[in-house]
Amino acid sequence: MLKTFGILLLFLIIGFMQVYRLAKEKLFREIWISMVLLTFAAILTILRIHDISIPNPLELIAISLDPFIKLF
Repeated sequence: MLKTFGILLLFLIIGFMQVYRLAKEKLFREIWISMVLLTFAAILTILRIHDISIPNPLELIAISLDPFIKLF
């Protein structure tokens, strides 16, 4: 639990630094994109720390492209 709070604190600090810099330059669309990516990275990091398996995205691509590969 302490690791989770540490990771959240680290990502919050990084997020505030990015929001401050981007808001200063009035790049509001980039703030949203940055926060979505940062949130996704924080969730993946927390899952990794708690030894929860994360599926490999290449397997999903291979499964979805398999019917097309069989055509050729």
